[in-house]
Amino acid sequence: MTSLRSNTENEAVGPRGKGAMVPNRVTRRTAMSEIGNKQTNILQARNINNKVAPLKKEIVKPSRGLAKQKGTTSLAKLTEPTTRVTRRSAEKIEEKPVESMEQDDTRQIEDVEMEDVEQIIATSTAQIENIDQDDIGNPQLVVEYVNEIYAYMRFLEEKQSVAKEYLSAQKTSILPKMRAVLVDWLIQVHQQFNLLQETLYLTKDVLDRFLQVSAHKIERKQLQLVGVAAMFIASKYEEMYAPEIGDFVYITDRAYSESQIREMEMKILDTLGFDLGKPLPLHFLRRNSKAGNVDALTHTMAKYVMELTLVEYKMAHLKPSLIAAAALALSLKVLDHDNRPVSELWTPTLVHYTSYKFKEISETVSKLAELVLTTSKAPETAKLLAVRKKYEDKKMSRISKTAELTSLAMENMAQGNFM
Repeated sequence: MTSLRSNTENEAVGPRGKGAMVPNRVTRRTAMSEIGNKQTNILQARNINNKVAPLKKEIVKPSRGLAKQKGTTSLAKLTEPTTRVTRRSAEKIEEKPVESMEQDDTRQIEDVEMEDVEQIIATSTAQIENIDQDDIGNPQLVVEYVNEIYAYMRFLEEKQSVAKEYLSAQKTSILPKMRAVLVDWLIQVHQQFNLLQETLYLTKDVLDRFLQVSAHKIERKQLQLVGVAAMFIASKYEEMYAPEIGDFVYITDRAYSESQIREMEMKILDTLGFDLGKPLPLHFLRRNSKAGNVDALTHTMAKYVMELTLVEYKMAHLKPSLIAAAALALSLKVLDHDNRPVSELWTPTLVHYTSYKFKEISETVSKLAELVLTTSKAPETAKLLAVRKKYEDKKMSRISKTAELTSLAMENMAQGNFM
């Protein structure tokens, strides 16, 4: 099982991808770079060659635990009278040790309870691994801000969410099946242009966010134009060398002119308010895979499951972080040869960095398992199989052909059984 830190074959980048970046230029994507990205070592290599002193390691402050709270001394003990001792007062004095013993027992019980709480907190903290401690000296991974960055990304995914079954809320001639056909075709175009994975996910997001507002203004014959314009926008946003507008005219067999694509591009940007910074499932999966310390095969299977959701209209409203967490949980269970329950595979470290307990993603995991089974059992002549055919390639480890995708574990998860 190869660690993701050393295997990046499955994150194939085209000739116009990240490999052509200028070493001195720190881009936006480097803050969320792929696990084991070779570019992350550029600055370190320069420090070695130029014999520059290494960066100081960040001073980690010790975590502040709960202070032990002991029972307070009884008021009677603090204000004992100093009067003359009589027979009656002597009887009362004999009774006092009994009360004092009861109070001491109560105080001891409180001390034991507080020690138990401290032990539980210390144990749970010890189980959560600091996955960024080895990257402190790498300025491109911004360890000081990475947790805040992902917290902001979760805020953005809520702010820029897609409504559930948004087409049903509008009087439009566009049907969910038409959207599925369009996205399946865009996946093939994306593969033919050899674009980055971020470009594909952003294309789907731009398409859904635009249609949920303006689907009633779009005719059926314009739907492909919307998809092409969405990919044109996503390419400009993500790619270093985006395809030219003439390439999109050619790929549509000249069904649309350059002026029509530009006009639709302006409509989409105006509708979205030029707000294209929504986080993608791929961003969260990279962070989750690092937290789970998974191998390349597990990461690739999770990517395959995530990409299957792009075509599904009923899953367009799911949050990117939720899809990424559920896809990784499914991948961990399917490729686990020890037959452990998913709740055991979903470690406290994964709970901490994904911000999801397993019970919060179990329903989504079940839906993804059902989707994988349906896709894997479909005949070769079936439609909407662009993702499955894409992941049959050797570069993708032929993950869509693995027997585990139709295993008993997958069928059990599709029925809601995660043992």
